[in-house]
Amino acid sequence: MGLLINNNNQTNARVPPTIRLPQREIEAVLGTALLTTAGTLSKNIGLKKAKLVEKQVYLPKCDYTMHYLEREAEEVDESSQQPTLLFFHGISQRCTDYADFVNKLDIPSNIRILVPEQAGHGKDIERARLEGPAYVQPTQESMLATTSEFLDQVHASNNCNVFGISLGGAVAYYLHNKRPDKIQRAMLVCPAIPACVDKDLAKGIVNGTNNFFCFESRNDVKLLFRDLSTGRNDNERKKKDPVPKFFNEAIYRMSKKASPDGHYMGLLNSLLKNTPTLNDDNYDAESDGSSEQRRSITNPFAAVSDINGDANRLVIWPQKDQIINYEQGRQFFEATISNGDSKTQFETIPDCGHVFHSDGTGIFEIIRPRTREYLLEFSEK
Repeated sequence: MGLLINNNNQTNARVPPTIRLPQREIEAVLGTALLTTAGTLSKNIGLKKAKLVEKQVYLPKCDYTMHYLEREAEEVDESSQQPTLLFFHGISQRCTDYADFVNKLDIPSNIRILVPEQAGHGKDIERARLEGPAYVQPTQESMLATTSEFLDQVHASNNCNVFGISLGGAVAYYLHNKRPDKIQRAMLVCPAIPACVDKDLAKGIVNGTNNFFCFESRNDVKLLFRDLSTGRNDNERKKKDPVPKFFNEAIYRMSKKASPDGHYMGLLNSLLKNTPTLNDDNYDAESDGSSEQRRSITNPFAAVSDINGDANRLVIWPQKDQIINYEQGRQFFEATISNGDSKTQFETIPDCGHVFHSDGTGIFEIIRPRTREYLLEFSEK
């Protein structure tokens, strides 16, 4: 391309053709640059201002190295009652994704902060790349085991409050039940307890008709963001996009590079194996009591109703959540919240989806004041 030189060193004034990059190439280049810059800036500012440090700890019982963020308390309580906050991230996220949220909570300096990163996420994806087909996907059971051992290995106090959203909400829910010696109160935002995962979504993932966030096309990105907002009801996906469509191509391409092919779909299927709507017979038929009780006794992850009704906690649910279904969640906790002596509070966010409100506001911005109010009340023993 360009000017042609003849044998007489004369220039032939042929105009080169105009080079036009396809629109999606432009979107991919600019979108990736913008998203990467914004994400890195937000993370770095959050880490610095919140004084969060990236660390790792080996868990000998589980034979696993867990990565996490920590901010040490400036005032150390030697009586095992050090106020400590735990934050559990959602699926496909990293612990560093919480840096901005933690920073904006403006947590007092006497409180220790821990943000563990679950297996199959973040830095553990590099292990998945190295091990290839030999890599074993985490399960609900293994996530609970590693997170419980994590508390012991980092010497978490007996005065911990925990926050979890979506997948992180499920981890917090089961950890609260398993470790009441450590966890005093929990805030669960649309927790991905298997019985609460939207029935159609779960079945679609298993039978391959819904890619969820395991994008196979740019269109998958568009549909997911509509699902994460209020752009879908039981019958259709309406044209309502909380994220500018300009970024769809960049998000699609970035996701393809972020993990090995099939990694997240394998993770989803591993986590869904205890979903009651998929495995209705997943309990011990010889146990006493109702089928619901048998599920709770033999496999808490297959329970269809709350297994920890005495817990001190706040449950917040977006009313139009089509990922972790509001109606299924309400039914799961119904017996507990209708108990007049219950210490569980159940609150609803009207006109809000799993991640976005109908006006485009992100859920973390909506829940921030309530999060700070609830989590900063610690036990005095």
